[in-house]
This record gives sequence, structure tokens and C-alpha cells, in this order.
Amino acid sequence: MTLGLPTPTVQAKSQTSIKQTKDSIAGVWNSSEGTITVQQSGSRVSATYTQDNGVIEGSISGNVLTGYWSEDSSNRRCNTSRNGRYYWGRIRFVFDNSKFSGLWGYCDDEPSRTWTGNLISKTPVSKPEISNSIAGVWNSSEGTITVQQSGSRVSATYTQDNGVIEGSMSGNVLTGYWNEDSSNRRCNTSRNGRYYWGRIRFVFDNSKFSGLWGYCDDEPSRTWTGNRRNS
Repeated sequence: MTLGLPTPTVQAKSQTSIKQTKDSIAGVWNSSEGTITVQQSGSRVSATYTQDNGVIEGSISGNVLTGYWSEDSSNRRCNTSRNGRYYWGRIRFVFDNSKFSGLWGYCDDEPSRTWTGNLISKTPVSKPEISNSIAGVWNSSEGTITVQQSGSRVSATYTQDNGVIEGSMSGNVLTGYWNEDSSNRRCNTSRNGRYYWGRIRFVFDNSKFSGLWGYCDDEPSRTWTGNRRNS
């Protein structure tokens, strides 16, 4: 965490009344402490961010997220550990559509230091069911994808660096892994004999999909989109 001083303006904003919102905050956010990738299940929120391998855990009520951050290192070591780490503190974020104004503190101190952010992309919202197979040929932002499907199991090849996809469908959502001969980042471990791989999450809507991908075991956060090729 970067040491900062309390900001009266942000303090006042964070104390505004809670707004009731049904919108999920899941997605990718730019913030003053690095890029945050957020997952939400009901009121429970978990996130990772780039500052010192940071993790956030908390719950959201209306538009207010309260919880804890923890990192590998910071400017102050707490007397007790949280999730096995001694660098942690409390947070309170107030969300307003595509931005948030927040406060954080060290250990169990009352949050008083500024943490702000803006939305980069929302996690696609899944639909409950899809009856049609996704098997076929798709044009995509990573090259032509040729998909085979057997039940919920999906395998595919694509033209980018001899790419392969393996995963499973649940409703209209495909989750799994990509694998290539080469990419911009080499993973520490191999998958199917190759060191260039990562996770995917594609949401299909009839003849198109909107998806996210990441390197290695990172949470998917980069865009991958496509459209079914007409036969």
C-alpha cells in the first residue's frame, strides 16, 4: 500500500447514504492501487489487484463494499495475520455506476486513506440456458475458431499460434483454458506440454460471444469476442 493522508472530501463522499442497486460490480477496474479484477456472488465480493499481489474480501450492501485488503508487503506490518499475511487492513468503497470512491486503513484502523477507481469492463452476465450447440466455425478477435462439442464438453482449435481450447459449457457460458505455441508471457508450469496458456470465460448469445481471457492462472480480464461464420 502507498502511504497517503486522509482526504476530507473523499471522507465526506464515503459517508453518503446507501443507494440500493442490483447491478453487480464484477469486472475489471482501474484504481489508485492498480488494476482490480472483481468477482461477486450475491452480496459476497472477492477481488485481486496488481499492487503487491493484493487480495480483497468483503460484502456489498446497496452500493457500499466493506471488507479487508491483504498484500505480500506494505508500509506497516500488523501484529496479527489475516489469511496468512501480516500486511492487511479495512476498506470501505462507495460505488456510483462506473466509478468508486473509497477509503482504506492499516490493520484494524478506521479507513481514512483514499482509494478510487473507474470501471474498465464488466464481467458478462450469463443467461441460464442455451439449447443450441456452439459447434462450428467462428470468426474471432484471436483468429478463426473451429469448435467441436459433445454434451457439455468443448474442444476447439484456432489460427493464433496453433491455439487450442478445452472447456465445458454450463448454460450459455464456456469456461476452460487456451493453449498456444507462443505468447507474450510464459507460465511457470506447462499445460498439455506447452508453457503458453491461460483461462477463458465466453458468454454466448446465439450467433456471437463476448469473452475474457488471461495468462496462466490469472483471472480472465482481456477481451475475446467472436461471431458464428455463416455456412
